[in-house]
Amino acid sequence: MRQIAQRIGVVFSTVIVVFVGFSTFLGLLLGDVSYNLPETAYGFAIPFFGGASGVLSTDGLALIFVRIAVVTIALTIVIGVINLLAVNSRRVIQGKLTAKLSSIIIIVMFFVTLVIYAARPTIDEQDGFQFLLENVQVPIESALTGLIFFALVYGAFRLLRKRVTLMGLLFVLTVEIVLIGALPLPGIELLTSVTDWLMRVPVTAGTRGILLGIALATLVTGLRVLIGQDRTYGE
Repeated sequence: MRQIAQRIGVVFSTVIVVFVGFSTFLGLLLGDVSYNLPETAYGFAIPFFGGASGVLSTDGLALIFVRIAVVTIALTIVIGVINLLAVNSRRVIQGKLTAKLSSIIIIVMFFVTLVIYAARPTIDEQDGFQFLLENVQVPIESALTGLIFFALVYGAFRLLRKRVTLMGLLFVLTVEIVLIGALPLPGIELLTSVTDWLMRVPVTAGTRGILLGIALATLVTGLRVLIGQDRTYGE
């Protein structure tokens, strides 16, 4: 009996997910859909719905589903922030010295940023939130980007050390062009333009392809879990 109830629940949830997904997709793609059903089909009268016409407000329905998704994402962010504070607070109480220091810095910077953002309408942006963004976050992200480039160079060196291939040489050449073209040096306008083209065309195309692949894989995995073909990690 319990297995039958679980299967019914899986079928019901699958129908809901498919309906919501296709309704949102059609609403965002086509807007409101007009329909006009014939009165007869193959010489027989269509009962109840024959001759009906009107407009399906799929656009408004899709907007409702999108708003629900936005609210859900906002709640997950709030839950993530609470979990972040809880984990770091536990590390401050029970962790080692280095863990305590990093957790204290995270908690202090969280509350400092929260207070500055809350007081943002009453203070100058250059002295508050914008100052933290330009003088703390941007340098940290730049340093991480530099580390990624060094990791790429080291990976290219190890790649060519094992075996020299055409794809390996192309990878090394591309990394060198991007690295040199990103430097603020005179006389490298050609490399700078090539770097801009690489970042604007191939990198953007690859990023969009990866995002589309992630979206399709997430959709297929979710449907397989809902119809019972796969099991969740919690099971």
